Amino acid sequence: MAIVGLFARRLSAQSGGDLFARLNLDKLQLESLGASAGRIFPSQVVPTTIFALGADYGEIAPAWHVIFGVSYWESRFQDDVIQTFVDSINRRLTPGTTATVQPSRIQLYDIAFSAEARYVAAQSNALQPFIGLGLAAHAINAEGTLINGTFVERSLDNINAGFFLSLGVSLKMLKHVGIEVTGRGDLVSSFRSLQARAGATYYFGHIRGTPPPPPTAGPPPPGSS
Repeated sequence: MAIVGLFARRLSAQSGGDLFARLNLDKLQLESLGASAGRIFPSQVVPTTIFALGADYGEIAPAWHVIFGVSYWESRFQDDVIQTFVDSINRRLTPGTTATVQPSRIQLYDIAFSAEARYVAAQSNALQPFIGLGLAAHAINAEGTLINGTFVERSLDNINAGFFLSLGVSLKMLKHVGIEVTGRGDLVSSFRSLQARAGATYYFGHIRGTPPPPPTAGPPPPGSS
């Protein structure tokens, strides 16, 4: 959030205009914070549990909210994927040799940082459907006896950028507490994934920009008519 603001202010100074205000970045404030968990289905990887945090910084345009998030999951490559990889290596060994490569598990860890533009449909009740489009940076780490110290490990250990699309619905149950259900699909250079999460959200309310309550009228002064 601070990096976005600094970048916008620098562009504003160079252009001679208040770009920060024109993009409505000066109106962003933390409105809600949520935590969720669910299942993720990455390509070529065993499905696993994903944990996520999300922060809603309010509207940047009518009905469009800015969401910053972070998520984490860990799993391993599917056995058939590893077996196919090992078979391809063994086929290239010197003919007549008795040495062979044996398959073993390859663990995978992913931490993703995301920024999302989310359209929240205006509703008269507490149930709010939404759709979002965003960018995510995935810090991926792979470990396993089969690849340790090889170029395969170095190629898997990387930071990859990708796009994602989210769909979901939120329900505000109390003044400051609600629940949210989200489905999301990610397209990254190294893999694709689908995930479904559910969690709780805490709403801070309008921290800034809310008009103060009107003053309470006191008793009339003595002698007034």
